[in-house]
Amino acid sequence: MVARIEQLNPQINAFAFFDAAMALQAAAQVDARLAAGESLPMAGVCFTVKDNLWLQGAPATFGSMLFEHFIAPQDSWCVARLRALGAIALGVTTCSEFACMGTTTTLLHGTTRNPWDCRLTPGGSSGGAAAALAAGIGHLALATDAGGSTRRPAAH
Repeated sequence: MVARIEQLNPQINAFAFFDAAMALQAAAQVDARLAAGESLPMAGVCFTVKDNLWLQGAPATFGSMLFEHFIAPQDSWCVARLRALGAIALGVTTCSEFACMGTTTTLLHGTTRNPWDCRLTPGGSSGGAAAALAAGIGHLALATDAGGSTRRPAAH
């Protein structure tokens, strides 16, 4: 999955934050938990985290220059729950500023592209999450939907 992100993200800009070492360390921890006999029903399932949710130790910018240097001090509940079940966080996906637009373009992270046609938008505000899934990056994506943020990308 790391190689796929490194190959595709320059074209689609789905990730606001990706650290291969962090993802590989998480995978090694899941392996160790399995070896210790833990039951992990989501072991090895890779997921992404929208930039308006927290992934501990990663930037949580909400797509805004106001939070450019903010680092999440802990996981959001949904992230923590997936990790507890053995899922592996790949990184943070782009969203429109404060998740308030139907496209995913920000001054901070640039423009996220539709992987099926890079001339087009994947929609928004969960555009990074949608672009990553459509590009075959990860098995699931954590996103939010207050006004169509995950429904709009499905239409794009």
